[in-house]
Amino acid sequence: MPAIDLLDTTKRDEPSRRYEELTNVDDIQECLRLIDEEETRIDASLDAMLSQEIQLDASLESFSLLREQLTELQQNASQVTITVDKTSQLAEVISQKVRQLDQEQSRARQAIQYVEDVQELKYCVANLQEAIEKREYDEAALLLQRASKIDSAILNGSLAEFTVPTSEHPDHPAKTLSDAKTNLFNIFSTRFDDAVAQRNQVDITRYFKLFPLINCQTEGLDKYSRFVCNIIRARCAEELKTGTVSAPTYFADALTRLFENIAVIIDQHQPLVELHYGKGKMLRVIQRLQEESDSQSVTIVDKFLKARRIESKLVEIQCLLISMVRASNTPGKTTQTNSASPADQETTNPLIEPRQLDANLYELSLLCQRSVLFNSFLNERATEQMRLLESDETEKEMVMKGKDRRFYSDNGLLLSSGLTKRIRELMNSYLVIDEYLLKKTIDRAIQLDDYDGSSSHTSSCVDDVFFILKTVVKRAISTYEPEVVASTTRAVMKVLELSYLNPFQQKMSTVFTSYDTTGRNAEKGIEMAKINYMVVLNNLDVSADYTHRLVKEVEPDVTHGIWLDEDNDIQKTIAYLKDFETFSDKFKQTLQHGIEQLVNQILKPRIRPLFQEAYREVKYVLEEDEYNEADIEERFLKRFRRGFDSLMAIYRRTLTESNFNTLMGLLVDALTAQWERIVSQTRFNQYGALRFDKDLRSVILYLSTLTEWMSRDRFTRLNQMSILLNFEEPSEIYDYWGSKSSPVSWRLTVTEVKKILALRLDFDADEVANLLPKNHAGV
Repeated sequence: MPAIDLLDTTKRDEPSRRYEELTNVDDIQECLRLIDEEETRIDASLDAMLSQEIQLDASLESFSLLREQLTELQQNASQVTITVDKTSQLAEVISQKVRQLDQEQSRARQAIQYVEDVQELKYCVANLQEAIEKREYDEAALLLQRASKIDSAILNGSLAEFTVPTSEHPDHPAKTLSDAKTNLFNIFSTRFDDAVAQRNQVDITRYFKLFPLINCQTEGLDKYSRFVCNIIRARCAEELKTGTVSAPTYFADALTRLFENIAVIIDQHQPLVELHYGKGKMLRVIQRLQEESDSQSVTIVDKFLKARRIESKLVEIQCLLISMVRASNTPGKTTQTNSASPADQETTNPLIEPRQLDANLYELSLLCQRSVLFNSFLNERATEQMRLLESDETEKEMVMKGKDRRFYSDNGLLLSSGLTKRIRELMNSYLVIDEYLLKKTIDRAIQLDDYDGSSSHTSSCVDDVFFILKTVVKRAISTYEPEVVASTTRAVMKVLELSYLNPFQQKMSTVFTSYDTTGRNAEKGIEMAKINYMVVLNNLDVSADYTHRLVKEVEPDVTHGIWLDEDNDIQKTIAYLKDFETFSDKFKQTLQHGIEQLVNQILKPRIRPLFQEAYREVKYVLEEDEYNEADIEERFLKRFRRGFDSLMAIYRRTLTESNFNTLMGLLVDALTAQWERIVSQTRFNQYGALRFDKDLRSVILYLSTLTEWMSRDRFTRLNQMSILLNFEEPSEIYDYWGSKSSPVSWRLTVTEVKKILALRLDFDADEVANLLPKNHAGV
């Protein structure tokens, strides 16, 4: 309490020491005041404590009464503690006796079980030999299975050693059981093989289900695997003997039937294997079937290569390509009359006849496709089986017994099967033949190119080539091999550039020199050159569009296909196709350059004469009656329309809509530039300015009817010139130009504005000159 603290001697002495240090009267008086206040607080505290004296006495008296009760409770608690200790000791004694009794009972049960197991062992050993002698193999297998469940400690124990052997079977029971197992395995193997040879399905099933009873699961599965592989082998040999080898898909059909037979066997035999061997054990059979499928499919592929003479065709194609390269490198060399040209070799050699090569490619793609589908099926089934074995490492080890894990994937199948390797080799041949045939067919389409202006804007080669491309790409996708699609896409882009785009570029550069443009038929020759040039432009335009459409049209084939690594393969394949889609940019670049050349070399030189004819006898310094006459006659507009219609008729008739729009855009840019030059050299008065504004609006309206993509923005400068020329006073410029002007984005500079205003004869030249400083803010 504060009052007690204030009476503390240490605190009382501290002020005395402090007071001795005081020398100033004011400090002494302040300390005296503080001491008085402290004395008042202490007195108040003492008074409060004295006022609670009666309550404190009552509390102390109640504590005295509780002391007697607590003493009695302490005595009772001590008595309870003594009683609990005695009870605990008694319980511990009883518990120990119970544990001893449980231990004795457990030993008794173990002894009884031990004796019973020895008796079970003796029974099994005695009856096992009897069952074998009586050829009751099912009973013998069950007895051996019962004996194998007995603990090895009992089997090798002294009691079993002395009690189980008999005079007929004096050997140690472990040796007796081992000999019996070996004997039964040999019997089951022989009987199983005999049943297979006799095609006795009942005995095959009977002895197959006995192997796991004698703990020979792996051996039983291996024998069963050999049995089903023999079925596959026989069916495959029989399939190859039937049918006609000359049929276009004979070998693809044979491979398909091989895979179907394996799939049927897996579906039909899996329940039997799982019933007698357990879940997941079919994987051992699937592994052996994979090996057999490799062997048989390689046989089919080898026969295919031999029958279709693929190797010979590859050699011929390689030789022909080398000859073509050499011929292209020696342009000045004449061909000997006694030697055939590469083109002649193509037409005379039946090995590389296009239709036959196309059939070979189709069959190759089917071989690859069927292999991917089969591998996908095997992987799916193997993964299901391995998933069933994940929880039991012992069972997994049994299935993988004798297998080098380095060569097997997580699902238990070979990482790289013989079939996969063989198909990859086949696909290399496929790509070589495919690229050669693609180039040959595109070259042929270009040679047979024909144009019929009455039915199409393009020549025949465009539809022909892109039909070929679609066929090639879809065939590559049907193999379900992303790398085949990637290689095909690269080949398509290469052949497109060399055999399709380059001829177009060459034709564009030579089209005007290949016709007589100077003689009697010059006009007709020029028109034919223009048409042929525009047909190439149309071909490029449609080709760019077809390239995008081709990718979109084949995407469903990708997304709906059955790929080995579905998500990853689909993603990669679509990415490869997107690379091909970028080739349309090359078409567009060539197209843009071609249209610009057409405008610059053919159309631009015609713009100035067009305006000269349109402005013949037309002026913009008019009196009122002249203005009214000009408003009625509209000589400029009629002549301009007549001249422009005549100029553009052949282009409007021949070009595609997109190309015509592009050409019109470039031509209008050139037209407005020429018109601006004419306006800047013409004199105007107010009536003439009004007439020019009407002519300008009429031309814009006319041109906008020719194309949907006509942009009025191209006439902005001319419109602004018309606005300036139609001012009533030069000072009106400030309504359009400057900080207080309307929001108009001016394309004319200050110098150009003054120059245009100066064209008005009725404007004061000095006023125009002083209108705007050169640094005046316009926009």
